[in-house]
Amino acid sequence: MWTKLFLPLLLLTLYTLDSVDTVTDNQLNQIKAGLKFANDLTTAMKTSAFMGFLGTAATEALLFISTTIKFVSLIFSFLGNNESQELLAIKQLYTEMNRRFDVIDTELVDIKRQINWTRVSNQFSKTERDITTVSRLYKNIYEGPLAIRKSEKSYFINSFENTCTNCALDLYHGIMGVNKGLSDDILQTVMTSLQYNRPQMQTFMLGILKLLVLGLNNELAYRKLKFSDADYLYIKGQWEPRLQSVTEKMKNINELIKTKYHNQAEKDIVSFSMKHPSRIQKYDWRDWLVIVYKPISGTQNHINHVCDGYRRYGIYDRDILVASVDQTKKPINTTVAKSIIDGVKTTYTTYGNDCGAYMGHCVTHEHFNKRNAEQVYLTIPGKTRNCNVYASVGVIDSWVDLWYHGKPERLVQQRTPGVNSYSIHLFG
Repeated sequence: MWTKLFLPLLLLTLYTLDSVDTVTDNQLNQIKAGLKFANDLTTAMKTSAFMGFLGTAATEALLFISTTIKFVSLIFSFLGNNESQELLAIKQLYTEMNRRFDVIDTELVDIKRQINWTRVSNQFSKTERDITTVSRLYKNIYEGPLAIRKSEKSYFINSFENTCTNCALDLYHGIMGVNKGLSDDILQTVMTSLQYNRPQMQTFMLGILKLLVLGLNNELAYRKLKFSDADYLYIKGQWEPRLQSVTEKMKNINELIKTKYHNQAEKDIVSFSMKHPSRIQKYDWRDWLVIVYKPISGTQNHINHVCDGYRRYGIYDRDILVASVDQTKKPINTTVAKSIIDGVKTTYTTYGNDCGAYMGHCVTHEHFNKRNAEQVYLTIPGKTRNCNVYASVGVIDSWVDLWYHGKPERLVQQRTPGVNSYSIHLFG
């Protein structure tokens, strides 16, 4: 009798477990919090957000990995193959995460073409390929139907064991410049290949951080699925300081680029003289003045004072002047600068007496004189050559083909009236 009553009760219980939504609101909120890493990673592509992101990136990355592993464990806790609305909602969150990661990959395509990969071992390409492949198999566990979760778990474990047991560690050594696995310091190589282009370097660092996190995600998931919690937690503990070291190095690289801008900008001027695109985006922490004009010679025609910049005359049939200031520097008072230029006189009048042989027979003559560029320059107050206030002051013959580029709050440029006209600028 008890057997007859127990069997239907057992079947009813199993059916109930299979049909009950097994994802709680708390679990859903935890997963949403863990996936914040993907959103913050793409937001950090904006220069203003990059350093702030690195401050929390290591912690967020580990939370992201832990969240994904918990989600996989949750999937294997289901008794049946029916997918609840909550489960489908979580899968949609991961689809959105993949889309955000793809944004970085798209930006990296053009950047990678500029990198001198001959300085980095071919093993980097293999490491990148293996991480991507194993990561795809790992995703199949939680993105695919519940019915195939066990088979996809086997595929993932076998692939990881055969191709990628040291992928994350090899990539870590390559980033940190340790002579294990990869033959050169990846970040140093890319920085010089990109000619110290900070926005591009930031995007590359975000891309390689994403790759490292995916590699670690694979390794910790493997440990969790194949072995015990103790094994998983031990390896996770080893990686906490490593991720901190990676983000600290990326911060240092970001600051190192700033110290290189002066020498690199000088090299860029030759390129600039052939094509006029601005270098503002590359050295994005500075504000720039760039003047390009047809070549003229002699201080009687042009004279320029530059602080923290360059004068390159006659390069590819161009005269070029470049000055810059740190963006934290307070802009000049443009009203004062304009009044200084307004007060400049490019001509002056002299008077002379023409006296005859007899006293009292003198005629006064008026002489109209033109000042050359150097003479005009010397009439401008000396305070304009104080680098703490003005980064550049210059006088250029206005009849040449002139092109100015600078922020209006930092640059005042005017042509003086009349036949003896000069283009005068103050920048700072």
